[in-house]
Amino acid sequence: MTPTVLKLIALLGAICYYSAFVTELLKKKCPVIVSRALWAAGFALNAALVVNNYLVNGYVPFVSMYQVLTFLGVCFLPIWLIMRFLRGSGWMAPYFMFAAGIVMTGLCFMDAESVWEFAPALQSPFFIPHVLVYMISYCMGAVAFILTILSYFVKKRDLHRYEDGIYDCVTVVFPFMTMGMFFGSIWANEIWGHFWSWDTKENFSLITWLIYMLYLHFRRNAKLKKYTRLLALAGFVGIIVTFLFANVLNTGSVHSYSS
Repeated sequence: MTPTVLKLIALLGAICYYSAFVTELLKKKCPVIVSRALWAAGFALNAALVVNNYLVNGYVPFVSMYQVLTFLGVCFLPIWLIMRFLRGSGWMAPYFMFAAGIVMTGLCFMDAESVWEFAPALQSPFFIPHVLVYMISYCMGAVAFILTILSYFVKKRDLHRYEDGIYDCVTVVFPFMTMGMFFGSIWANEIWGHFWSWDTKENFSLITWLIYMLYLHFRRNAKLKKYTRLLALAGFVGIIVTFLFANVLNTGSVHSYSS
């Protein structure tokens, strides 16, 4: 497929995700099946881009920023289904939809044509699990961020629900981010001969992990609990810096091969 077609698919996927978000909020006036059908359509378009990335490049599509963002977009629906089953978090559906729409919108402005080299440093059994668990944590961090922003505007009687929703998200973010750092450190030792090199991206990933750790500790302290929403916001800022800093700003990070 040409870059124009790929960007058109991304745009249509984003429109489906946003439309699902709007109709989900209007479910009193619009059947829920409509929003879910739109979400499924957006997911199908998103998944088509993931499959295309695999077919064009011939390897797991986690190498470039475009490929990883494409895969991130497809994570929201299955993770929501799992969260709904395990935590009864069905009410968070519109925020998963909106977050997926943001990701797909970003794809519309990225280079969708390039065939990326599968660098030797990436050819490790830890490559796929490292990226996968980070994508899960980033997905939930994005939803926690949206819920946190909204929590400042909801009525007081609804605040507890949003705070619990943020907590449910962070209890997924933290362990998966921990696994990501674990796989990454083993992988680094395999390739470079050391578990940690104080690389720019590694440093920000550690800072982000510490912020979410503080969130979980503060949540259990009556005096400190009032700061948890600020930590949820700071954690997502950390995710953005970790995910984009080394790649976009060219800091000389050893991780910049995926930019």
